[in-house]
Amino acid sequence: MTHWGGLGSRLFAAQLIVIAVAAGTLAVTVSLVAPGLFLHHLTMTGEESPVVQQHAMEAFESSVRLAMLAAGAMAVIAAIALSWFVARRVSRPIEQLAAAAESVADANYDIDLLDAGLGPELRSLSDSFQRMANQLAATEQSRQQLLADLAHEIRTPLATLEVHIDGQEDGVVPTDASSYEVMREQVHRLHRLTNDLKEVSAAQEHALELRPRVITVDQLITEAVRAAGARYQAKGVHLTALSDAGCGEIYADPDRIQQVLTNILDNALRHTPQAGAVTVSCQSGSGQSGSRQSDDEHFAAITVTDDGEGIPTGHLEMVFDRFHRVDGSRHRAGPGGTGLGLTIARAIVADHGGTLTAASPGVGHGTTVTITLPRPTQRP
Repeated sequence: MTHWGGLGSRLFAAQLIVIAVAAGTLAVTVSLVAPGLFLHHLTMTGEESPVVQQHAMEAFESSVRLAMLAAGAMAVIAAIALSWFVARRVSRPIEQLAAAAESVADANYDIDLLDAGLGPELRSLSDSFQRMANQLAATEQSRQQLLADLAHEIRTPLATLEVHIDGQEDGVVPTDASSYEVMREQVHRLHRLTNDLKEVSAAQEHALELRPRVITVDQLITEAVRAAGARYQAKGVHLTALSDAGCGEIYADPDRIQQVLTNILDNALRHTPQAGAVTVSCQSGSGQSGSRQSDDEHFAAITVTDDGEGIPTGHLEMVFDRFHRVDGSRHRAGPGGTGLGLTIARAIVADHGGTLTAASPGVGHGTTVTITLPRPTQRP
């Protein structure tokens, strides 16, 4: 229903004003022009009698007035009906958009805007608003999931600290170096979680400070493997680098890409059993047919392949979500992990104009993580 004072009633009033102005203009024009024309044509017939001309003019004016009144009444009725229909037709989708905006303002993102059929402009507005509502709904869901995951991640170290503190107060837990070491590890875990949350937020909001320059892929791989070597040796996992000068150069921030490689290598180490193997290699292009990264001249690819637990097919994209877990698979954070490493890594690579993807034949058959980064000629 159109509310008085609303858009529909204002459009209707505007249409009535247009009708009134048109009717008045028509009446004035007819009264000024028609009698003179009639008298002129009457004189042209040879009728010069003043009496006849007067009676003819009175008959003409009377007929014109009656015709104008009848035609005007019908025209006004039809115009009013059409104006009301048009005003209602135009105002209804605007009212729906206003109601949808109020719903979104009240944090209710479940809206469904239909095409009103009033042209591409209004359809584009409705589509844009619908996409905005859907994105806000996804953001809200992500926020709630993040809070729930964060509460879960914090609960374990806090519970451990609480148990040790209570136990030491009650004399159940000894006050020795071993107990302090356990508590120190939990504090370190909380610090790392805090830092990773700050890092992932900055990365996903494109707020990281990047200092890209031209560097060789071989140098990146060599340094990453050297830095991770001790951790791999301690677990008994073989780490191999297959790179050479033929891998060429890329345009990237070396410190950030080292952070990406460290996260990926640490993730591979957590999910590769003792005596397993992890290989880091490079190649020109990403090998993804049909994508821009498949152009060997524009992108280089770094792959990290392990023979560990593998990833279920349906979880290849989910491993990059914050705190993603799948029991019995490689997606649990494990000791020393926060579940944010791959999320941070993908956001950093995306800021460089590249991609980070995972592939796996299935559980128990290992995983390959591929990083594509732009060549110096493709500086983003």
